[in-house]
Amino acid sequence: MDVSILIVHYNTPGLLRQTLRAIERANPSCSYEVIVVDNNPKQRISKVLKEEFSRVVFLESASNQGFGRGMNQAIEQAQGDYLFVYNPDIMLQEGVLERLLDYMKQHPDVGMVGPKLLNPNGTHQNSCYRFMTPEVILYRRIPGLGRLGFARKSIDHYLMTDLDRSCETDVDYILGAAMFVRRVALEEVGGFDPGFFMYFEDQDLCRRFWQAGWRVVYYPHVSLIHYHRRETAEGSFIRQLLNPLTRIQMKSALYYYRKYRDDYDARS
Repeated sequence: MDVSILIVHYNTPGLLRQTLRAIERANPSCSYEVIVVDNNPKQRISKVLKEEFSRVVFLESASNQGFGRGMNQAIEQAQGDYLFVYNPDIMLQEGVLERLLDYMKQHPDVGMVGPKLLNPNGTHQNSCYRFMTPEVILYRRIPGLGRLGFARKSIDHYLMTDLDRSCETDVDYILGAAMFVRRVALEEVGGFDPGFFMYFEDQDLCRRFWQAGWRVVYYPHVSLIHYHRRETAEGSFIRQLLNPLTRIQMKSALYYYRKYRDDYDARS
């Protein structure tokens, strides 16, 4: 098996159907499988959807175990030499899977590659970053603070605004929405850290890849459509604080910075 496309689904059946249909339309010429982990025991994926996509492997978790644990469940079942960590709101384009596969075969020192992501209207979407320092979280959340010169400079550094988005380049980490991963590299560093329920697990995994000597690459010569919105950044500062997803993100951030408090420069 060449590629296993791995999806953790919680509560977006309409987007999931759209995502699975896009994979079918792309009709990859390489051998592949699709594994979907149903992470919502209170609202299971419908029987109709399962029948519509009979070739897809559907797994059920006993509880909402978070993104990383759900993805690890899919990884355990996957047969592919390469694993495509994939959100249920991504639209695959024709030829993308084959080109990512060819790229990895030609670059044996690359452990993970991330394609360019586009918004539904075709505009660019950030998908590669430098490792986030703690102050960047505050600069991006507190209204008005991010417009100050010193804060804007830190945010731009994190977002890699100096990067030529048309060029392939090594990056600190890529967004977990679309990570094309070499299986032998993942087996070496281990799967997703179950200590992260959601958020920061992509940054953590990429950091461990660099620590083990595997390159992480942004590859803009193929693109995917991503129906993404930052729910934790919507509304006023107070509304953000009251959002349960914000609390989950903050908990993940604390865990992440404790884990790497003596290792801010993983690529050195």
